[in-house]
Amino acid sequence: MAINTKDYKDFNFSFAHNPMSGDLGKKSGANAVKGAMLSIMQTNYGERMFQPDLGSGIRGLLFEPMNPITEERMRQEVKDCLKRSEPRATVLGVTVEGQEDKNRYKVSILFSISTEAEPQKLETYFEQG
Repeated sequence: MAINTKDYKDFNFSFAHNPMSGDLGKKSGANAVKGAMLSIMQTNYGERMFQPDLGSGIRGLLFEPMNPITEERMRQEVKDCLKRSEPRATVLGVTVEGQEDKNRYKVSILFSISTEAEPQKLETYFEQG
């Protein structure tokens, strides 16, 4: 796999500032793509002005019964929203694990980007609230 020399950059969604310059913090490379992926998955359809197709239906699935059918629907929703809205990432695999005792889902995404030789992994949790 050829490595692209393009550097992906994004601002830090925590809005932490750079202590030296006072500027808004930045993310680059795989961390920038991971932040964008999280933002897309946590956004409902129609939530962003003038971008009705951006986002996912993951929040709506959190109120469905916690079972293998809902896990599969969530897995497919993650794959679809990232394929549609994040062209920098190629999703290689998604696993969704319902954690009934904690009332949440653990989502693990294995993906590749053209600027990194190794596949990247993103793990996050989705819960009601």
